[in-house]
Amino acid sequence: MTPDPALVITTYTLAADTMDGLPFWHHYGRRTVELAGVRQGERVLDLCCGTGASALPAARAVGQIGSVLGVDLTPALVEVARANAVRRGLTQLRVEAGDVTALTFPPGSFDVVQSVFGIFFVPDMPAMLRRAWDWLAPGGRLVTTVWGQTVLSPGEPYFWEAVTREDPSLDHISPAALLAEPGALARLHADAGVPAPEVTLESWRMPLTSPEAFWPVIMGTSNRGVFEGLPIEAQARVKRATIERLRAESVKALEMDALVAVARK
Repeated sequence: MTPDPALVITTYTLAADTMDGLPFWHHYGRRTVELAGVRQGERVLDLCCGTGASALPAARAVGQIGSVLGVDLTPALVEVARANAVRRGLTQLRVEAGDVTALTFPPGSFDVVQSVFGIFFVPDMPAMLRRAWDWLAPGGRLVTTVWGQTVLSPGEPYFWEAVTREDPSLDHISPAALLAEPGALARLHADAGVPAPEVTLESWRMPLTSPEAFWPVIMGTSNRGVFEGLPIEAQARVKRATIERLRAESVKALEMDALVAVARK
């Protein structure tokens, strides 16, 4: 069920032109840093950092005397994150393209290791958490943010209904669903040999100014790869059906939940 890395790169390379403009990435990036309690002077590692939604607020929190290293598999996302850091003058943030599972660091290298909407892309999640835990200094925090039971609703479910009408084989089975409830996160940490985390449910509502304003959500998420893989005529039908459904039901906002797990060393 773990996505193929090449497919992840392809999908998020497509999404890179829209992803950074979506407010929910930045909302949950900021909340993760706040719940992690990132402080001035700390050393932070951001795994699967994307365009910097959590790495950028972490860099602001650690200040010039701290450091943040962000790593992401998709070079196109890394380019956006670097540009964001330069534009904001955050010289304490370094962003690199690479496979997070291939990283090596001495024990005690970081005060915070965080991953926002990224851990479920890793083939062996317990092994990744176990290694991240070893990289933490005493008093460090391992912070993992994942989607909850409600994700970009009702827009994303409407999109998938339209997709499966075009091609029933494209059933929506997301790897994120594996971790969508607190018990699953607790089991993941136990499997990794990491202390039980404190899990916070973070619900958020993203206003929509119009039904058409939903469409960037498809273009700036993993849904982009599925959409682009459809024939052109099917793409037009899916987009039209999704937007018309949102209009018919007078949808004014998207509802979403995330779980933020903080394990302390």
